[in-house]
Amino acid sequence: MTRNSTAGHGASHVDGDLGQGTGDAPTGGPPGDGGVPAPLRRFCQLRPTPWATGAGVTREVVSYHESRGLTPGRPAWRLSIADLTGPGPFSRLPGVTRTFVPVDKAVELRVDGETHRIAADTPFSFAGDSETTLLRLATPCRAVNLMVKVDDPDPAELLPCRSPWREFPTAAVVIALTAGRGTSRFDVWRPSAALDGLGVRRWLAVR
Repeated sequence: MTRNSTAGHGASHVDGDLGQGTGDAPTGGPPGDGGVPAPLRRFCQLRPTPWATGAGVTREVVSYHESRGLTPGRPAWRLSIADLTGPGPFSRLPGVTRTFVPVDKAVELRVDGETHRIAADTPFSFAGDSETTLLRLATPCRAVNLMVKVDDPDPAELLPCRSPWREFPTAAVVIALTAGRGTSRFDVWRPSAALDGLGVRRWLAVR
């Protein structure tokens, strides 16, 4: 497996300390105002569930089953958002390729004995069956995770962007990494031209 900085879970959880800084709350009018559709998922409504390691929580955004309806005819994928608050192991997931994006903060991972510094908002892909540990992070943050099967001929990708409609109009979903008009951080949308009017500065697209 080639690792690159172009999903998975790690350490321990203090939910109230994560993603609550300046600019996290929505601004302006409600979704649907001025022709803007409502988001596909509100982060605040996602249910936290424990990691397999028991060290923290993740929130499933799109399940493998749901992805088939979003990208008909393409291989299934899973999208989730994990809380990172301290060092700890990731679960092993044989047969899966994971793409991991730490949001706002750089982190260090050790994957099969090799240390990687992952810059903020930068995708990093690795084999799910690798021995992977979160070694270091400066402050608690969240990470977006995409999982695909290793033998998929046309796997989904997780890509940063500024204007989803202009850059990736055929994306399955996009995640707001900053708050905007009527949207909070980590809300999930279907791409549309109307998203440019929300004032969100950074997005992640699943394409």
